[in-house]
This record gives sequence, structure tokens and C-alpha cells, in this order.
Amino acid sequence: MSKEDEIKNIGENGKKKENEPLVKCPDCGDLLQKCLIQQNYAMVICPNEKCEYPFNQHEIADNLVYVDDNDILEVARLRLSKK
Repeated sequence: MSKEDEIKNIGENGKKKENEPLVKCPDCGDLLQKCLIQQNYAMVICPNEKCEYPFNQHEIADNLVYVDDNDILEVARLRLSKK
């Protein structure tokens, strides 16, 4: 699987969709997360404040991914059920 395919499959908390292995930051090893930046677009980032990934990459656009409405609703449902 290519890096691009791995990034597109990142789900909540760094887990790949369909119970696949975790996706880790190539710089520090922390779990990558999607950060919604527009209605259906997210940037894959490292949540570690000391890590610069992906802002230290030559092509930051490679970390922009489309997020399906159903994925957004599922994450919102999970967050609301935890409260």
C-alpha cells in the first residue's frame, strides 16, 4: 500500500478504517490524526506539539484528504456518546 493510500485510510485516533494497523508519524512515531479544515477536507497531522509533521514536508498538499459525510457523522456520534 502506498503512503497516499495509507493516509486516505486513517480513521479516528490514527486507526485505519476496517480495523487495520495504526498509522504512525514518520518523524516522531505518534499516531497521526485527521484535522478537519473545511466541510469535507482534512489535513493529516501529527498531534505531538513538538513535531512539525507535515509542515516540514516539501509537498504538504499530499496530506490533504477528502472526508466523506458519513465519516464526519460517525466521529461526531462517537464523541457525543462519550459525554
